[in-house]
Formats: sequence, structure tokens, C-alpha cells
Amino acid sequence: MKISTTTPRTTSTLRISLFKMATILSLALGALVPSTARAVAPASGVPFLNALADARLITHVNTGWKVFMVKGQSMEPHFGKNSMLLIDKCDFSDLRVGMMVIYQDAAGDFVAHRLVERTGTGWVAKGQNNEKNDPTLVTLDNFQGVVFGIVHYKEGTDQLATIDPASKPPVALAKTY
Repeated sequence: MKISTTTPRTTSTLRISLFKMATILSLALGALVPSTARAVAPASGVPFLNALADARLITHVNTGWKVFMVKGQSMEPHFGKNSMLLIDKCDFSDLRVGMMVIYQDAAGDFVAHRLVERTGTGWVAKGQNNEKNDPTLVTLDNFQGVVFGIVHYKEGTDQLATIDPASKPPVALAKTY
């Protein structure tokens, strides 16, 4: 019976070849994914009620902070379903391009999107996955606050129905335009 042995050089060459093949395969498979494919929002193993309690503990540190629930996919992978946003009411003059904010749009919905451009009358916002800018400008009058934290919870554990209606957090939409 013959036992096969490899030298360190052969093993090293084999590893390099396997690494090159894996790289080529990864690049080839990546090319097959459409460029419009959406990233998935982060997930957590924390049950909804625990995540809500944690979010509320954090926001109680400062009276200007709020918790918003998220519905929609336009801001994935930053946040989406199974996410709660921690919001801080900052000065409107402190806003900068790239900040994620919540504002109330012309339909009366709270919208959570990213600031992309300052104009003479307000800020243009846009969802991460949206092709178009939001139709409503973010202004001093409709601005709710800046996203300073995101709490994710386990999918399928949304027990909002078990919470007293008076204490339910408002919903911010990650709208698609």
C-alpha cells in the first residue's frame, strides 16, 4: 500500500489554486445577481417586547428622544421590517447630507429617509433603494428628528397588539417612490 504525501510547497500551491478558483466563482456568481437586488434588513434574536423595552430605556435618558417602528424596505440594509428607530430632535440648522431623518410628508405619513441635498427651502430626502427623491421636502415644520440608533428584533415576534394602544410607538415608513 502506497501512502501519498505532499510537500509544504505542494500544499501551499494547492491552497492558492483553490483560493483563486473560489475568487473566480464568487465573482462569476456575483455577476449573476441583478444590480437592482435589495439588501436584506439586519435581524436579531431579541424578541419584540424585549427590544421595545430596551429602546424605551434608551430614549428615557433624554426627553427629546423618541422610538418609531419601521414599515417598508426603502432603507434596507440599514433598517426595515423588524426595526425600531431611536430619534433625537436636533436643531434643523445642524442637519447635514447623509443623515437619516424622520419627517412628515404631504400625505401625513412619517417617513424615514436619508438627506441627499440642501435647497433654499428645505432638504431633499431619498430612500436608500429608491430611484427617485422624495416628493416632499424636509422643512423645519415637518422635521421630526435624526436617527441616532436602530434596534432590531426577531422576525415573527411583533407583539404590538398586546401593548396598550396609548403607549404604541408611532410608525415611520421607509417608503418607496
